[in-house]
Amino acid sequence: MLDLSDIGAAKPSDKLVWRDEGERWVSQPRQHAPGLDSFMAWAHGLGAEEIKFKTWSQAQFTLYDDNYRIPRLPLDEAEASLIVNHLYGADGMARLQGGHDFDVMYVIGLSRTETLRFRVNATSTVTSRGDGVDVSIRPVKDLPPPLEVQNVEPEILESYHPREGLVMVSGATGSGKSTLIGGMTVAKLLDPNKHRNILECAAPIEFLLDRVKSPHSSISQSEIPRNLKSFEAFMRGAMRRHPTDIIVGECRDGVTMKETINAAISGHSTITTTHAKNVAATMQRIAVLCPLEERESLTVAAAQSLHLIVNQRLVKSTDGKRTALREFLAFDEKLRARLTDAPVDQWPRVTREAVETQGQSYERAIEIALREERITKEAADDVRRELK
Repeated sequence: MLDLSDIGAAKPSDKLVWRDEGERWVSQPRQHAPGLDSFMAWAHGLGAEEIKFKTWSQAQFTLYDDNYRIPRLPLDEAEASLIVNHLYGADGMARLQGGHDFDVMYVIGLSRTETLRFRVNATSTVTSRGDGVDVSIRPVKDLPPPLEVQNVEPEILESYHPREGLVMVSGATGSGKSTLIGGMTVAKLLDPNKHRNILECAAPIEFLLDRVKSPHSSISQSEIPRNLKSFEAFMRGAMRRHPTDIIVGECRDGVTMKETINAAISGHSTITTTHAKNVAATMQRIAVLCPLEERESLTVAAAQSLHLIVNQRLVKSTDGKRTALREFLAFDEKLRARLTDAPVDQWPRVTREAVETQGQSYERAIEIALREERITKEAADDVRRELK
């Protein structure tokens, strides 16, 4: 862990210094948080990937995978409680102490037309000094970078917008899954040759895309549980709204996976995310998340509807920032037929073979990044060790 003063001279943080005026993190929950808003706005402008508040610890942020502490005293119980109740509401601490986490958006208004948005997750923890909280805050960019800025491979660009079927983007937390899907969605909206009706549901919504000026397409975004109580409720309504595209923020349980697969086989272009370390593991994740009583029929439906899987990880790049490495596989009719006929426990083997012959493996992505001098040999070796 580094102090703020340790940030290298070449990093952009030298241009932005948080001027800690010594104000309280929160003076009045839900109304006034001078220290908190100041620090979070500064970190957002810095390009930080994450901001952390933990009971009995100093506040910190992460910039290009390096962690930095803020030179303030560690949070005590009262300060941590005020931060939680400000970010969530008066019953924030009660919720955490009751064994529930929360995942919400927090907005700082800079002017009548400009806001900063943050994705907040909070969890109750245990420490050597008693119970505490861990608040993880991810700054959300105003709009996702265009696909060309994200260095998206031509094969993905050819396959991410099927007329119908399932596109899955997988990876670890913080690997840029939502940013990649956001870039894909903006590209769809800006396509002058398409007339799309895009419906998105997430918990929470990260990028607000109604500001994108589309020639012919539209997008409607709903947040769980703010606008609708569940993904299941969203899907029920979506089927009556004639969408061309459906975006499900994350498949994290059986209900969400079931509804996503049903949307994909119902004639919609459906895209979602899940947590997995590679394409083969993503296939395994799809099967595991299908409810047991319907697993056989749902896995067959998934195999028949799969169009593209992209697995992504972010790696420190030669410019000191981060670059995306991707393993991906586009599914043709022959591969879908193989999966439909194969037992589910053979899906990882089948997809591993297909990645090598008709997709892009991580080894191939590493070789390309090295050739383009986007990553160092040391970074490449680190990724190879992680993949073992």
